[in-house]
Amino acid sequence: MIYAHRTDIGRRQSNQDFFHVPDENEKQIAIVADGMGGHRAGDIASRKAIEAILDFADASREEPSAQFLSQAISIANRCIFDIANKEGDCMGMGTTVVMAYIEAERFIYANVGDSRLYHFDGEALKLITRDHSLVEELVRSGVITRRQAEVHPQRNILTRAVGTARFIKADTGSVRWKRGDVIMLCSDGLHGSVSLKEMESIIASSADLLEACDELTETALENGSNDNITVVLVKNTGGAL
Repeated sequence: MIYAHRTDIGRRQSNQDFFHVPDENEKQIAIVADGMGGHRAGDIASRKAIEAILDFADASREEPSAQFLSQAISIANRCIFDIANKEGDCMGMGTTVVMAYIEAERFIYANVGDSRLYHFDGEALKLITRDHSLVEELVRSGVITRRQAEVHPQRNILTRAVGTARFIKADTGSVRWKRGDVIMLCSDGLHGSVSLKEMESIIASSADLLEACDELTETALENGSNDNITVVLVKNTGGAL
């Protein structure tokens, strides 16, 4: 597998996004988290979530599964919830989490919040995850259209986030992929400002993953993104991990 990434503070005063890509000998887990809850607390929430997930993964001997990822996020949720209830500066903090456990023939994913995972199969870029947000609920109930959701003034309101409740449920799933396919994990600083077609075109035409990360980020900034921007790309090189 080939990994590339970029995170950018954008027009914010601090970067509350946090991400992880594995080293060569680590479990093949990629994660993006977008913290919320104030200058300090958002940074703590996203960082602690990823640390808790990786600690659980490192200590576990379980085979990778959707249940494994769900349990990892539940542990991260309890960690953040406990900190938020013990430290006044952290009250109300939380974070999105989107993660993928990478295998040669499939990837297993889990998400909470509105950070997303996309799959590019060489022809089209497809959104795999579903946002846990107010506008997503309005779209699914038929109150507004997908196009209206893209510019809705309340599109950043989450209905589910890691650390904001004692118990949280992650959405999970498994998708088959092949040599040459790419998956993208990103925060809403990217997907909130760059259209699906723009993202698809950039990934399809870029010479390498790092160039794609840079072009995706720069396009988000040019399109007026006012949030932190984080993108992780993973390319399936085929064969055993």
